[in-house]
Amino acid sequence: MEFQIGTQWVGRNHRPFIIAEMSGNHNQSLERALQIVEAAAEAGAHAIKLQTYTADTMTLDINKGEFLLTTLTICGKATLYIICTSWLIPHGNGTSLFLIAARSLVC
Repeated sequence: MEFQIGTQWVGRNHRPFIIAEMSGNHNQSLERALQIVEAAAEAGAHAIKLQTYTADTMTLDINKGEFLLTTLTICGKATLYIICTSWLIPHGNGTSLFLIAARSLVC
């Protein structure tokens, strides 16, 4: 089986299709996110995966029990909700990232 994504063929007889993962490494900075997109393209990635969600779709805004983390944070205590919020791409920046990424990545 083979198929095409943009101009890139994917299948057993083709070179690997490489998808870079941005995750929360942008630290909510559009400038940093754009640097990651450019670095991914320079490294040979064909696409980049953006996580577009809100903390409300991932967890509850609760400040106790399993939702209060004390060992996984560098700043002491934090709720899972606050941590998920820190991973977000700021509202409205997804379109800018997409347009910039389209210049150098297949998708």
